[in-house]
Amino acid sequence: MKKNGFTLAELLGVVVILGLLLLLVFPSVVKELKEGESNIEGAVEQIIKNGASNYIENNKSIYPSNTNATYCITLNTLVNAGEISKSLLIDKKGKALDLGKKVEVQIQNGQKTYKMNDQCQNS
Repeated sequence: MKKNGFTLAELLGVVVILGLLLLLVFPSVVKELKEGESNIEGAVEQIIKNGASNYIENNKSIYPSNTNATYCITLNTLVNAGEISKSLLIDKKGKALDLGKKVEVQIQNGQKTYKMNDQCQNS
């Protein structure tokens, strides 16, 4: 009589092979996920810096860039001015950033540097 199906040895062989493949693939998948998180964080930070740069450029009367100065701009100000979208402001855990966070813009000899802070030096 002919039997349909697989033997226990065949099933165990397939499970072992799948387990070995999973062991080989899993570390690289985890690494890719972590790299993706850091890429998102860097992209959000770059969007914020670009928004702050545009905001300063559009408001030269308030933020002259020909002087050595430090300016502090909240994320809420950038959102209200339309320079950045509130929906893009996420941290690496996928949680919305606090709109009270500040972008500290330091201008030295015409060069601008941007830092994200909870508080600025001049506030």
